[in-house]
Amino acid sequence: MHVPPHVRRVYCLFLLLAGLSWLGGCATPPTSMRGDHAVARQRILNAAERLIGTPYVLGGESPGGVDCSGLVQYAYWQAGIRVPRTTTEQFQAGRPQRRVLPGDLLFFRTSNAGTVSHVGIYAGKGQMIHASSGTGQVRKVDLSQLYWRQRLVGGATYLGAATGPVAGRWSANEGPSG
Repeated sequence: MHVPPHVRRVYCLFLLLAGLSWLGGCATPPTSMRGDHAVARQRILNAAERLIGTPYVLGGESPGGVDCSGLVQYAYWQAGIRVPRTTTEQFQAGRPQRRVLPGDLLFFRTSNAGTVSHVGIYAGKGQMIHASSGTGQVRKVDLSQLYWRQRLVGGATYLGAATGPVAGRWSANEGPSG
């Protein structure tokens, strides 16, 4: 069967474009591997904001009641991200960040024990969403308050290409900005 030259050229061009398109799809990293993670960050914040006003319940990790690390675990779970359960484990497993982005975690020393004892989710614009044992509910607070500035240990993220524990932590007088 004879195929006219112009039809062969169109067919070859079609195959070339189809092949390049297929290869381009293979070379594009999945969204979860890109640096922006905007969708996950927004899901984390949306879940945390929906819990504002929820009662503080020691050991709680659901909309019925949460403690600080339970709030983090629940909000991250809503974004499809698994994080450890306790504040200490979350601090140890996260990647330290000097500049946090909305959805990243902030850690504090709120007890005299000298260890990290509180975690909140950075909400942007100098605010944090956290489960407050003092007020008995999930709240959004201003991080410029002296109480938080004096107790900030550092920030960490679970968003990005690298995973797993990272050595090196913040000293008591260092911290992120953002």
